[in-house]
Order: sequence, then structure tokens, then C-alpha cells
Amino acid sequence: MPSITVSTSAKYRLDSAAFAEFSTALANLAKEILQAKDNNIHITYLTADIGYGTPVYVEAKLRQEIFRSEPVMNEFLHQVDLLIKERIGVVARIRCFIYQANNIFAKN
Repeated sequence: MPSITVSTSAKYRLDSAAFAEFSTALANLAKEILQAKDNNIHITYLTADIGYGTPVYVEAKLRQEIFRSEPVMNEFLHQVDLLIKERIGVVARIRCFIYQANNIFAKN
């Protein structure tokens, strides 16, 4: 973990090369700020019909760790916001959900 999903409307979809660069930058933020291990980061990119709301929505699901304090999470949100503004050119809705380890069931 973290598992990060980026949903965009078709108008704001990045091409494959731009998304690869965006994903690398996003993964680097997760490693640097959230102290995520490289092999635990999962980034999914979806094109969606946005019925209402912002054209870009980011949702991150994370395992609770002692070092993922409120200031750390606020910095991560801030840096993700800057990255999206820089690479996609919009203000996105960004949400992070932190789960206690005993509430996570996973395979692989």
C-alpha cells in the first residue's frame, strides 16, 4: 500500500508517455513523503464519465503507520495537488483513506 486511483474525464486524459511520467512522479511522492516501499505502490489510471464534480479525482488508500501523521498527510495532499496542477492543469478532488493493518485483507 498505497493504492492510488486517478480518474479523469476524457478531455483531461494523459497520453501514455505523459501518464508514465506522472505515475513516476506520484510514486516518488509516495516514497519520499509517505515512506512507502516501491513494491507496495499501486497506481491505476481510469478514464470516466464524470457526471458531476471536478474532471480529475484522486483516491489513495493507505495502511496506517505511526509516521503518517496529519502534517505528513497534509504535505502529501499538497504535493499531489501541485503535481496535478502542473501535469494536468486542473484543480482535482483528492482523498486519502487510512486503514489500520488489522482491517486490511489482501493477497499478492
